[in-house]
Amino acid sequence: MSKPQLKDHEWALVEEEVTTLKDEEKEFFDGIMKALPEEQSSKMTPLDYLTVIRGYHTYEPRMEETIKAAHKIADWREHVDYYNFLKKRLDQDEEFHNYWKEDIYGEDAFGHPIIAMHVNDVDTDSLHKMDDDHMLKLQGQKQTLYLKLKEDISTRRSEQRYKYILIVDLKGTGMGILGGKKRGMLQKIFNVGADNFPESIWKIFVVNTPFIFRTVWSVVKPWIDPITQAKINLHGNVKDCVKKMHEAGISDDNIPEFMGGTCKPKRAFDYLLEVIANNEKSATTATTATSTSTTETESNKNDNDNDDDDEDEDIAEDVGQLHFV
Repeated sequence: MSKPQLKDHEWALVEEEVTTLKDEEKEFFDGIMKALPEEQSSKMTPLDYLTVIRGYHTYEPRMEETIKAAHKIADWREHVDYYNFLKKRLDQDEEFHNYWKEDIYGEDAFGHPIIAMHVNDVDTDSLHKMDDDHMLKLQGQKQTLYLKLKEDISTRRSEQRYKYILIVDLKGTGMGILGGKKRGMLQKIFNVGADNFPESIWKIFVVNTPFIFRTVWSVVKPWIDPITQAKINLHGNVKDCVKKMHEAGISDDNIPEFMGGTCKPKRAFDYLLEVIANNEKSATTATTATSTSTTETESNKNDNDNDDDDEDEDIAEDVGQLHFV
C-alpha cells in the first residue's frame, strides 16, 4: 500500500504519539503530582499522565484545566473501581455489549486499532432500563479494554500508540437520531470516553450519513480547529469513506467486511472475556508461585534447623570424648 496521505500537522501528531513526556510538558506533570493525593497519583501510569497533559493542551488556563481533568479522572476511577475492570466480570456485562455492539477490526499503517459500531443496532430502550451509573461503568470497562488493546499492539510493534480509529455506521438511522432518547443515550455514553479517556481518538469515520448531517457539518466545520477537523470524516456512502480510509493508511485487509474490506470482526465482548480470563490465570499463577516460594523458604529453614541440631549433637559428642580423655 502507498504511503498514507496525511497533512503536515497529522504527521506531527503521528511522531508525537511515540514520544514520552517532552521537556515543555514536564511542568504539567509536576503540577498534577503536587495536586493529586499520593494514593491516586501512585496508581496512574506514565501513559495516563501523558494523555491527560496532551489531551488538554488547547485548554486555557492550561495548568488549571489539566489539573482539574486529572482530579476528575482520578476521582472517577475510585468511584467505579477502575483498577479492577479487567480482573473480573461486571454484572450485566454481556447484556450491555448486546445492547451496544462494537466490533474490533484491523489496524492502520501506524498501529491504531479500528473499532466499528452500527448506530441503528443500539438498543436504547434496553439501555434505558439499566441503572444509569452501572451502565456508564460498563462503558468505562469497555474503554479500559481498548486501552489494553492499544497496549498489546504497542508491545507487538515496539512502538507506543494510544489512539484508536472509530467507524460509526449511520445506515438506517434516519433523521430521528438528531433528537430524542437515542441521541441523548449516544451522547451520554460517548461522554464516558471524552471525560475519562482523553487523547484516545485518532480518527472518526462516519459512514452512510444522511444529507442533513453533511450540510450541518459544512456549516460548523470552519469554526472547529484543524486538529479536530482532521479527526472527523463524514461520508454519504461506503465507497467515498473507503477511499478516505486508504488515504489514511488503512489497507483492505484491515477494513471491515461490511465496507467491502476483508477484515472479519471480533466482538469487543469476546475480547473482554479473553483478557479477564488471562488476568485471572496470571493471578492464579502468581499466587501459586508465591505459595511455592513460601513453602520452599519454610522447608529450607527447617533443614537449616535440623542441620544446626546435628551440629549441636556433634559438638556435644566431641566434648564428651574430650571428657573421657
